[in-house]
Amino acid sequence: MKGWLIYDTIGASRNQWFIHRLIDEAKLYGADLQLRLTDEIENVPLPDFAIVRTIAPKINQRLEEQGVRTVNNYKTAKAACDKWETYLLGKRLGLPVLETTLAEEGTGEFPKVLKARSGHGGSEVFWVESGEQVQSKTEKEKKYILQRPSDTLGRDMRIYAIGGEIVAAVLRQSDSDFRSNFSLGGKVGLVKADEEQKEIVKTLYNELQFDFVGIDFLPHKGGWVLNEIEDAAGTRMLYQCSDIDIVKPFMKHVIEKGR
Repeated sequence: MKGWLIYDTIGASRNQWFIHRLIDEAKLYGADLQLRLTDEIENVPLPDFAIVRTIAPKINQRLEEQGVRTVNNYKTAKAACDKWETYLLGKRLGLPVLETTLAEEGTGEFPKVLKARSGHGGSEVFWVESGEQVQSKTEKEKKYILQRPSDTLGRDMRIYAIGGEIVAAVLRQSDSDFRSNFSLGGKVGLVKADEEQKEIVKTLYNELQFDFVGIDFLPHKGGWVLNEIEDAAGTRMLYQCSDIDIVKPFMKHVIEKGR
């Protein structure tokens, strides 16, 4: 089997260790996995599968149209890479979600959390308390959502799931920011998913048939609500707080699914 591991230039430079782990693990299954940058996938012989580790659902779509199995599939990438699409998916499936609107459709009551629809890592997430703050934080070329805050700030849980099975759950906490992202300095620790979260993961898998995602939950009113789905899920915090090498079950899943 021949595969591509697709990154953009910045992502490839930041994730050299993970890239080499994936390539080395693929070799154990007799698969030839090659790193390809996003500008190196046109007008060349196609692989059997492609692991897309950049936020660009159109790449997944284009490769699928050419008969290439993508990891994750286009349906998952489309739903996960746009926070508005994630919210709509949760609503349609009857999952618990926070009240969310498109920023351009009005602001309503404050405070709210302003998020770039295509943002990731918490870098384009803002606490806003007025329409003026919304205007000052937004950029014309980007689209945003406004979300009612959960009743417990600075805390969330990331669940890593492969092929519908939960591999690990990590609780993220911050004492200084309403955002708990590890990349922003949040503390992390390995925990166990509860039954409600397990059911939500199962529902999402039945709908999307994803290969490997990070599913983020926020605590609210004594339970958990679906917040975001990460298509190219970051794994640094998992390696930081556990001895789980997620590359092993991930590559096993990719190869066995393709046989």
